[in-house]
Parts: sequence; C-alpha cells; structure tokens
Amino acid sequence: MLKDFFTILPKVLHLRSIIGFNSMVFALKKTPVIGKVIPDRLYGTTFLKVIYWIFHIIKEVGALFIGKMCGIACVYFAAGLMAAAYKSNDLITDMSQNSVFGMFALFFFILYALIGLLLNTKFFKKTTEKDYLVFMIRMDAKKLNNTLFAYELCKIFVGYYLVGPVAAIFGCPFWAWFVIPFLAVFIKLFGAGFLSFRYQMFSKKHKPLRESYAGDVFKLVAVILLMPVLMVIFINGYYIPLPVIFAAVVLFVALGIAGFFVLKNTGATLHRKALHDGHIEEKASTIEAKKNTNAFKKIKAEGSVKGDKKGFEYLNALFVKRHRKMLIMKPVVFSAVMLAIMAFAIYLFIAVYYEDNGADACRNMVMNNMINLITFRGFSDPLVNLEDSAFQFFRWCAGFQLFALIVPISMAENSFKCTQAMYINCDNSLMTFSFFKKREMIMKLFDIRFKQLIKINMLPAMVSALAVDLGLFATGGQDYPFQYLVPFVISAAIVVTYSMSWLALYYLFQPFTTTVNVKSGAYAVARTVFSIIMAVVMWIPANSLVVLGVTVVFAGLFVFIMRKLVYKKAPKTWRVKA
Repeated sequence: MLKDFFTILPKVLHLRSIIGFNSMVFALKKTPVIGKVIPDRLYGTTFLKVIYWIFHIIKEVGALFIGKMCGIACVYFAAGLMAAAYKSNDLITDMSQNSVFGMFALFFFILYALIGLLLNTKFFKKTTEKDYLVFMIRMDAKKLNNTLFAYELCKIFVGYYLVGPVAAIFGCPFWAWFVIPFLAVFIKLFGAGFLSFRYQMFSKKHKPLRESYAGDVFKLVAVILLMPVLMVIFINGYYIPLPVIFAAVVLFVALGIAGFFVLKNTGATLHRKALHDGHIEEKASTIEAKKNTNAFKKIKAEGSVKGDKKGFEYLNALFVKRHRKMLIMKPVVFSAVMLAIMAFAIYLFIAVYYEDNGADACRNMVMNNMINLITFRGFSDPLVNLEDSAFQFFRWCAGFQLFALIVPISMAENSFKCTQAMYINCDNSLMTFSFFKKREMIMKLFDIRFKQLIKINMLPAMVSALAVDLGLFATGGQDYPFQYLVPFVISAAIVVTYSMSWLALYYLFQPFTTTVNVKSGAYAVARTVFSIIMAVVMWIPANSLVVLGVTVVFAGLFVFIMRKLVYKKAPKTWRVKA
C-alpha cells in the first residue's frame, strides 16, 4: 500500500506540473505582444520546467495551508466566540470554559465536515491526469484513486494538527483538537465509501453515476437554509449536550470504518468504469453545449428597425431587436427585483409607522418626506433615532463605501452573454469576409457596440444608485449639495468600465468557439486578474467624492487605453475559432 502511494503520487504531481506548465506557456503565447516574443522551444526548456515544478510544490503546500488550515481555523474561531458568549451570559453553568469551547468545536466541525461531504463529491471525478494515467499508460485505476484520496487525507490530517496547538492557546481543550483530525479522516472515509457504494448500486442497474444540476442546487439550498436555523437555536441559548456530540463522534468513526471496507472491496474494474463514465458525462456536456448554441440561435427573426439607420448602425439595431429577450432580460429582472425589495422596505416602514402613530401622523410623514425627497432635503421624521447603529451603518456605507456598488452592478451586467451572442449569431459568419476585419470597420462597429452595452447595463446600475440614495435620505439626507447625484455618476462609471472590459477582451482574444465554449487561457487569465482587482477595490473605504473622482478618471483612462489596444491588435486577434 505504502509502496504504491510513494510510487504513484510523484507521477501524478509531476504530470500536474507538466500540464500546468504547458497551459501557462500556451496562454502566454496567445497573449497579444507577449505571444510574439515567446518562442515555441519554451515548451521544452528544462530550466523553466524546474522553476515551475518548485512553484507547483509551493502551490500544493499552499493548498494545504490556505484551504485546510483556514477552514479549521474558522471552526475554532466560531467555537471560541460561542463559548465566550455562552459563559459570559451564564447559559452553561455545569461546564468549564475550555469544555464549552471543545463542545462547540466538535459540533461546528461535524457540521463543517458534513457540508463539505455534501458539496464535494470528487472521489470518482474524471481529471486530466487520471485520464492520461489510466487510459494512456494503463495505470491501475483503483490504486490511482486510492493514492489521491490518501494524499487528500494526509493534507487534512497535517493541516488540522498544525492549527490545533494554536487553538489550544485560546482555550480549546487537548481532547478536542486531538480528536478532530482523526474524526476528519473517518468522515472523509465515510463519504468516499458512500460514493463507492452508491456507484456500485448504479452500476448493477447499468446506469452511469451523474451529478445533476438540480441536485447541486438542492444541496446548496439545503446548506443555506441550515444556517438561519442554527443561528436561531444559538441565539436562544440552546446547544447540543456534550454526551450527544460524543455519541455522534463514535457513530462517524463506525461509519468511517465501514466506508474503509467498502473502498477496500471496490475493485479496479469499477474504478476504471467510473472514469469511463466521466467520458460519457463529458460527451453529454458537449451535447449540452451544442444545445446552448442552438438556444443562442433561436432568435426572433421577425421585425424591422425603425428609422433611417444604415450600415453597422442598422446591423447593431437589428441584432439587439432580435435578441432583446435574451440580452435585456437579466438587467430588467434584476432591476425589478431591486425595486420590489426597496418598495417592500418602504411599505414595511410605513406600515409599522401607521400602527404606532395612527393614520393622520402616517399621512403627514409620507407627504412631508415626499416633498423632502423631491427637494433633496433630509428625512424629517422626528421619531427616527439617528443614533441607532443600523442607521449609522447604512449612512456610513452611503458616504464611505460606494466602491461596493461594484457588487450589484457586476451581478446584473450582461456583457458576457452579449459578446457570446455577437459571435454566434453575427461575427462568426461576417469574419469570413475580409472587409469586416479592416481596422476602420472593426473600430466603427466596436464603438457602436460599446455604446449599446452601456445602455443595456445602465438600468440596474441606476436602480442600485437609487437604493443608496434612499438609504442616505432615510438617515438624514445629503451632507453636501448634489450628494444624491454622486452614486449615479459612480454607477455609470463602473458600468462603462465593465462594458469596455468585456467587449475589449472579446476583440483582443476572441475566446469563443462555435459551441459557445471559452477557448483561450489568456482570456481567462485577463478576466481573473480584472475580477480580483475589482474584488479588492470594492472593500476600500473612501469618501464618496474621492470614489467619484477615482471611478470617473479610471473609467476614462481605461476606455482610452483599451480602445487603443483594440485598434492596434483586433485585426489579427479577432478571428474564428474551431
């Protein structure tokens, strides 16, 4: 067993390193400017492969520290907070502080592990290295799966034990942090054994084991609904007694032992068949992608464009008219939901006010504040306690956290689907004509489409800005003239930035294939880097006027630079991919 582990694992890690290195070089070669400088012989450079191997090992170790250790650290942190809260409020009097800490640590860890089992079912999952090792060089599929599973167990065990002593410093008892790594191994064995048993049952019925989208949604909803229930239980001072938790630990140990024997008795043929079913599932996903392509092509062919538009203006107007349901639905639905939420919040406040103060007072409050809103004054209800922490928090967000508008705008914007539809139903055919790829023609259509994307994405952005203004109005009104206009300008600048990023990267990389798949590593890298930057920026607190200046200036510079890149590179990069 150990011999197989130490023989197979280095091969898998080495193969992962090669795949990662080749993917990185391929992505760099497809990147404008950089791709011209990089020669093909870079694929065989031993020195760079060694460097990438070192970084790959660092990444594997980082996965241990960042993933496993952070997860268990959150469990210990939550347990420590709950233990301190329960002891300070005398909700548990028959146990010491450390025992309460350990009780919550075990309980939260069992929940954490079970949620992980529910959402993570990759024991039989097909991967590139499994595909190559099993079907190309005929490696034993059972030994490969068991080796990778044992490697995962080792990472969990080591990561959890490294965090345990740190938790002990903050009050976690020895028996809790000593037991948790072993318990983690048994729960993982139970999960893998259950998957193996389930697969055997499906195999007897000659059915491939497939994870359905509906099943994934059900699991996610179940986990989300579990959290509020637990919060209500804990807030009301209830907890699971320690003997019951110990009984659950014994049960999971027994299930883990049973899972181990199920895995041991699962033959190599069944492991190989599971990977083969992965091929079937991959083919099914390809068929689904073709269906997705057909869905893009199901457009309303009827209708005409009003007015005297000609050339690319007519082409774009016709494109939008025929795709209006697909392209405009998401922003409109998002805006409708946001408006419904705001209307419900206003209605709830008015209903409570009516119940507490009567019809006349409520009518006067509503009429006075409608006038105040129209005249840009503050909310003038004398009964509102502006010292309330929730009011202060919303006001602070409206004045110093407007970068957070990135979140709703990015959720609602529809530029990616627009660029997909542009390629499938328009550019895929027109790119075969040489005149369509001339620089002047490209830029003319690019500018028209850029304006169209801004129009499509602007509605939900304005609704998000309106929500900010309502929060500002309800907590006292604007602090300086025209503050109510600031969120609208910031939202517009963010929309311009997002619209330009999607459209420009489409022209610079053209990542779509005829099945609407993304086939460009450089495109994926560029989108990831942009998303990370926006995710970091949205947390930065700053005065609303500073945010206004930064977003407007950045949007202007970003549009200028990206347009220049498109002008220079698009005639070569904007092409059909198989």
